[in-house]
Amino acid sequence: MKQFFFILFGGIGAVIIGILLSMVGKSVSNNLSPKISEFKFSDVMNLASVVVNKPIDGTTISGMRRIVTYTASEEEGLMTAATLSLPRSVDNKISSSGYIIKNLNNNKVVAEYESERLMPIASLTKLVTAVVSKRLIKDNTKVKITNDIISTFGNTAQFKIGETFQAEDLYYPLLMVSSNDAAEALARNYGRQKFIQAMNTFAQSIGAYRTTFKDPSGLSPDNRSTANDLVTIFSWIMKNEPGLIEITQIKTKIVRAHTWTNPAHFLSWSNYLGGKNGYTDEAKQTGIAVFYMGKNKVPYIVAILGSRGRDADIVKLLGKVKG
Repeated sequence: MKQFFFILFGGIGAVIIGILLSMVGKSVSNNLSPKISEFKFSDVMNLASVVVNKPIDGTTISGMRRIVTYTASEEEGLMTAATLSLPRSVDNKISSSGYIIKNLNNNKVVAEYESERLMPIASLTKLVTAVVSKRLIKDNTKVKITNDIISTFGNTAQFKIGETFQAEDLYYPLLMVSSNDAAEALARNYGRQKFIQAMNTFAQSIGAYRTTFKDPSGLSPDNRSTANDLVTIFSWIMKNEPGLIEITQIKTKIVRAHTWTNPAHFLSWSNYLGGKNGYTDEAKQTGIAVFYMGKNKVPYIVAILGSRGRDADIVKLLGKVKG
């Protein structure tokens, strides 16, 4: 008899608990559902806009992980959404002191402003550092990290004194996280002054006649160029050293105990072909990048100097591309 009542009341209790849980679950679901359904693509873009203009470690923006993906059919909507997400005060104005956007297939300029104006270029310097290193230093050359190298301002590569790398390993921190230490390591391995002289000789040899370098990293405000010259330099690298441009498209690279993560804002866009960003107080935000545009995937190159909102400026310039 005791067993009978135990089973009876136990069953009733289970039913009551089940009903209560069902009611609570329904209430929670009702409270959450509107919030989920109201979260739109525009909310993602508005959140992303919060971090667009923050230069981190002299390279580019950082912040929430990007979740926007790109396809050719979404190009116009993506550009519009990104533009609308920008702060209202800069909606109709490009902040750059000098810029150019050009069709690389026919060399037609879509838009430009002060594209021949000489300005500091910050870490865009490292594009030439990489090219000259390729010319002067064998890939398997052992490069030791010394105190002089570590003492360079900024250690985004997180090197340690006494570490040794092959020269080819240093291109990843150089171009992915804009390591000033990596730039100095390569230059000092060859001979710093001779290396800088070779950088200037290279620029002159390819027609970037107004470009000059005083250091291999871009920390010096005397590293100067024009938007037009930067297009010349980047175009030459695309044609003659495409492997260096491919490095700028890598999201993460691991070399022994080091992991380098590329913070480039446009890295998740499938039409992004690579580029380089920079920042110093004197240069403000600088950048150069190539994108495929339109159904025919025409490559367009954008060079930005002296910007207060580099990525926002790039989005606006891409919006000027027709067809």
